[in-house]
Amino acid sequence: MKHGMRLLAAVVLAWIGGVLPGASANAQGRADQPVVGSQLEVILAIDTSESMLPAIEAAKAAATEFVASMPADVPIGVETFADSVSVLTPPTTDRELITLQIASIETGGDTALYDVVAGASQHFTPTIEHKVIVLLSDGKDEGSTATLDDAVLASQGVQVESISLTGSQTDLTSLMALGAVTSADDPAGVSAAFARVAGLIVEVIETIPSTSPTTTAVTTTTTSTPPTTAAPTTVVAAAPPPPPAATDDASPSSMALWLGGAGVFAGLFLLGVLVFPRDRVSKARLGVTKPQRASEMGARTTTAIEEALDRHGKSADLGTTLSVADISMKPADFVAVVAFVAIVAGLVGLLLGGPIIGLLLSIAVCLAVRVYVRSAKAKRQAAFADQLPDVLQLVTTALRSGYGITHAVESVAEEAEEPARSEFAHVLLQVRLGRDLSDSMRELAERMESKDLDWVVSAIDINRETGGNLSEILHTVSTTIRERGRVARQVRTLTAEGRLSARILTGLPLLMLVWQWRVNPDNFALLTQGAGLVALAFAGILMVLGTLWVRKVVNSVTL
Repeated sequence: MKHGMRLLAAVVLAWIGGVLPGASANAQGRADQPVVGSQLEVILAIDTSESMLPAIEAAKAAATEFVASMPADVPIGVETFADSVSVLTPPTTDRELITLQIASIETGGDTALYDVVAGASQHFTPTIEHKVIVLLSDGKDEGSTATLDDAVLASQGVQVESISLTGSQTDLTSLMALGAVTSADDPAGVSAAFARVAGLIVEVIETIPSTSPTTTAVTTTTTSTPPTTAAPTTVVAAAPPPPPAATDDASPSSMALWLGGAGVFAGLFLLGVLVFPRDRVSKARLGVTKPQRASEMGARTTTAIEEALDRHGKSADLGTTLSVADISMKPADFVAVVAFVAIVAGLVGLLLGGPIIGLLLSIAVCLAVRVYVRSAKAKRQAAFADQLPDVLQLVTTALRSGYGITHAVESVAEEAEEPARSEFAHVLLQVRLGRDLSDSMRELAERMESKDLDWVVSAIDINRETGGNLSEILHTVSTTIRERGRVARQVRTLTAEGRLSARILTGLPLLMLVWQWRVNPDNFALLTQGAGLVALAFAGILMVLGTLWVRKVVNSVTL
């Protein structure tokens, strides 16, 4: 039965390693399915109204960077709008022409916002499937012949990415009705907004598989005219490219994923066998062979961990901690199991999100185990401290009934609640094996970190040397401990508001930081470079100092 359960555990762990790569490969296979006739064109629409004069140079520089960051095979058109709409160039891959047209932009006039959206939506090549308008504006519509409903209707099937330079005349409601909006609080933030939009478009491009379309006849004629006049264009679009031919599903990337999954399967199976070794005892009972482990490597690993703990003096401390936390495992076995779980979590994270996610998951497992053990230890110690007055009352009653101190401890081991019952049962077992009662109880006081029990042991030792009524002494100690506990609970109640305030003051800045990161990522990006990093580090230092100071003030009252 034990052999079957251990083998089942190894198979389950290995199955996890096999399923995750397969799921990733299936997901990638679905994402890489060919899209028939998938193409992309981008039209860059820039507001050149009079209100854009202070920010036009920053906008032109950001637009130039945007064009340079786009793949060279993506056609980009440039249009400006003020009193009217001007088509500087239709969608083309001539980056030099686009850069020259952007550099020649000048400002003046109103803001024909709705006209540019309605017009640009009609300037794409008809056979293009993916159409994107990148719109930069700082104000609301003024002077358009089209309405907002006309612009929304004309942009059906077109993805509108608006960059709003925040100002007194900004109309976010209209921009949000047209599509997604990225806000820039000042001209310096326009570059970051363009970079974000470029990243989104590049992500869309990466999901479009490369195809070999037939030659498309496109004739573009650009006359030498002033920047504010439209360049006449003639676009002759050929038939859409034929769908790509079916290819073999076993691509090199999917093959590598399956090979990696097979490797992880084998590795996890081996780890499961090492951590859960099976013992050959049936033949040993018959006298055929000596008991042997299925894997000597597992025994050597446990032995190596045990030797390392002894060498660094951690074995006894870890054993005491596990005992107090009520975890029935040897220190070496506990470390081996935690390491195994951390390795499995790291492999899962490696498959799901890469090496960084895998490392973070492994660290998270170790930290979670550490927090759990400390919490369980503190919880049992607190419960023991609360039970100690009742335990002393039980010992006092037994002594007054004529029993000796050893029999009184035995009654505690039989009648007390956990964890006092098991701890005093351990003391009673040591006494029966010949150890002095005071030494066993003093070790219990050190293990449970109980000063009150240490006082009880001192009282018992003094009574042994000087004599006297031990029951009365223990009754007095019990009453004192009970009163100290009552006062401690009262103090804890009075300081509850301060402790809650300390937690709120510590957690609120972190929550606000996460909220700003999610709501306003462009401004948050300023904290990740240059002076922002210095400010962030300084704020972190102040947070740590403030937290320590508040904790010291709240915990200043001790008993």
